Amino acid sequence: MKAFINDIVFDREIVDTVFEAASGAIEAIKKHGDAAVVNGAFGTYFDESGKLLTFNNVYEVFDQVDVIQKAKYASSIYGPPEYQAAVKQWLFGKHALAEEAEVIATPGGTGALASTVKNALSPGEILIQPNIGWGPYTTIAKEAQTPVETYEMFDGDAFHIDSFKTVCESVMQRQGKVVVFVNDPCQNPTGYTLSSSEWDAMVEILIQLNTQGPVVFVYDVAYVDFNGLKDAYKKNFERFYQLPENILTVIAFSASKTMTAYGMRVGAQVLISSNAPELRRFKSACGNTARGVWSTVNNGGMKMFSDLVLDAQKTLRYEQEREPYLALLKERAAIFVEEAKACGLPLYPYHEGFFATIRIDDSVVKNELHLALKTHNIFFVNVYGGLRVALCAIPLNKMRGLAKRIKDVLDTLTQSS
Repeated sequence: MKAFINDIVFDREIVDTVFEAASGAIEAIKKHGDAAVVNGAFGTYFDESGKLLTFNNVYEVFDQVDVIQKAKYASSIYGPPEYQAAVKQWLFGKHALAEEAEVIATPGGTGALASTVKNALSPGEILIQPNIGWGPYTTIAKEAQTPVETYEMFDGDAFHIDSFKTVCESVMQRQGKVVVFVNDPCQNPTGYTLSSSEWDAMVEILIQLNTQGPVVFVYDVAYVDFNGLKDAYKKNFERFYQLPENILTVIAFSASKTMTAYGMRVGAQVLISSNAPELRRFKSACGNTARGVWSTVNNGGMKMFSDLVLDAQKTLRYEQEREPYLALLKERAAIFVEEAKACGLPLYPYHEGFFATIRIDDSVVKNELHLALKTHNIFFVNVYGGLRVALCAIPLNKMRGLAKRIKDVLDTLTQSS
C-alpha cells in the first residue's frame, strides 16, 4: 500500500542535537533552578544575567520601521534594492566586489546554503564538507539528495590543507565538479579561524581545480561579525575578486546572527564570479528556488538591516554597543581554554567565536560523557568527534571551574571502563 510520503523521504526523521540538548537544559532549569544548570547547548548569545542578548540600537531601528513595511511582502524575490546594497556595503565596503557581486535575500544563512546545494548539484552528486562541522550541513545535503564526503578539519593544531586538497581532487576526478563548504571565521563547532597562509593555500587549490571543471566554493560566514579582527577580517573577501571564470564563490551571510535577531531569519546568498553569464544564470536559478520554497524574506528585518547599515551613525552606534560583548566572549573563552589546558581536558584548536569543542576520539566515551554530564546538569551538544560547548551562552560565574568539572566526570568514566 502506498504511504502519504514519497519513497525518497521515507522514514526520514529529524534528530536535531542542538534542540535536543537545549530542551534538556530548559527542563533541568525548571526542575533545579537556573543557578544549578550549565546551559552550554544554545548557539545564541546570552548576557551575564542569562538573558538572550538583544542590541538596543538594532531594535530601536526596527521599531522605527513603518508597520506597513513590516506587514508587506518584500518588493523583490532577491530582496529590496536597498537591502542588496546594504549587504554588499557591510561585507565589501568600497571594494569593487560591491559592484560586481550579486545578492539573493534568504531566510538566514541556512537558506543561502540550502539554495546553493540545490542549484549547484544534481541529485546523487557529492557535496564536500569538513568532518567536524555544523550538523545541518548534512541535513541540507539529504534534502537535496546529495551524498557527502568530508575532509579532515585538523592536522595537529592546524587546518588539514592536504586533506582538503585530496578530497576535492578525488571528487573532481569522479564527477567533474566540486562544491565544497568552508566555515570561517569562528568555525562552528570548534572556534577555529584560518590563517592568512592557510587561505592562500586553499585559494591556490581552488585555482588548480578549476582547470578540470567548475568549482563552487561555499563560504559560510555566519559568525563573521564576532571575530577578533572585526571589519578588518572582511578584507579576506578580496581573495575572490577576479578568480578564474570556472570558480563561483558563494558567501552565506546571516544578518540575523550579526544583529542577534535570530528569529527574524534574514540572510543573503552573495555570488561572486568573473564569469558574468554563468553568474546571472546561477542567480536566476536561486531566485526561482526562493520563489518556490520561501517566496520572500522578512521585509521588516531587511528594512531594519538596510536602515542601520546605510546610515553611518546608526552603524557606529551598533558597533559601539557590540564591542563590550566581543570582549566578554573573549573573556569567557580565555577562562575555559586556559582551565581546560591546566586540567588536561582536550580541546580542538580554538581561536575565537561562540563555540569550543571538547575532543573525544572514542565515540562510545563521547556518548557516555554526554549523558553523564546531564546528570550533573551540564548540557552540551554532541557533535562528530566531541562535545560542543556554547561559550556564548555560559556566564563567567558558571565558566570558572567548568573545565575541571568536565574533566573529573571524564576521568571517572575512563577509569571505570
